[in-house]
Amino acid sequence: MTGSADRPTGAADDRPLVSIITAVRNGAGTIERALASVRAQRYGPIEHIVIDGASSDGTPAILARHAGQLAYWSSEPDQGISDGFNRGLAQAKGALIGLLNADDWLEPDQIQAAVTALAESGADFVFGDLTYHDAAGRPLHVIKGDPAYASTIEALMPALNHPTMLVRKTAYARVGGFDLRYRVAMDYDWVLRAHRAGLKGAYAPSIHGHMTLAGTSDRAFIAGLAEVRRIALAHGAAWPLAHARFGYRVAKGLGQRLLFRLAPAGCYHALRGRFNRAYRRLPEDLAR
Repeated sequence: MTGSADRPTGAADDRPLVSIITAVRNGAGTIERALASVRAQRYGPIEHIVIDGASSDGTPAILARHAGQLAYWSSEPDQGISDGFNRGLAQAKGALIGLLNADDWLEPDQIQAAVTALAESGADFVFGDLTYHDAAGRPLHVIKGDPAYASTIEALMPALNHPTMLVRKTAYARVGGFDLRYRVAMDYDWVLRAHRAGLKGAYAPSIHGHMTLAGTSDRAFIAGLAEVRRIALAHGAAWPLAHARFGYRVAKGLGQRLLFRLAPAGCYHALRGRFNRAYRRLPEDLAR
């Protein structure tokens, strides 16, 4: 099942067309929020492309209902989120491309801020800060983007906050799309390839996005770290070092989760901020 609407062709001031790609499977509970956040952008022109992996929960019906506001949408079996993103890239007409998962959403000024940051920095991609929310939509904390990401990207995934990234289409033409072997950490593989190809990213604190942590289990967290280890090894990392980093990050993550459950809120946030310079507590999270 596919559908399309008339694509935006440009604005009076020739601002670049931005393509937002959403890959979704069984996202009926959150997809409309993501769609609404794209429509609410104060920037234009934007085209929104949605690739649905043959959802069985009513997502295709929701997309059909919003078809007039989408540049393109499809609902058919695929090989996972990497495949969904690649199918969206094949449809994208914009000079600039952003990726938005079905359970994430954009700030109203996010695209404008990112387009401005790209123009001012001359970078190949830009990124910003990301607020994490629980299943009820309550904000939990912010992870700030890492302007010094290039110093650590060979060893681990830095805070590039993928839902905040806006990438030049020329970067995808140079680096390629997403590797279908990776189902969780495909963004790390892509930015590592981009880094090794000489592409430059720039951090802009004016860019701010939102991400839902609902459903993120310890098992999925460990699977993501295991993929990061596989990617690092595939790109030439030393075996002992890659495995040591994996063990350290698993222990750190599980310890963090245990601390969240057992420790007083003030203690938890103080310790997490001490060990993660990108972490910032939100006032809304005072009572956890």
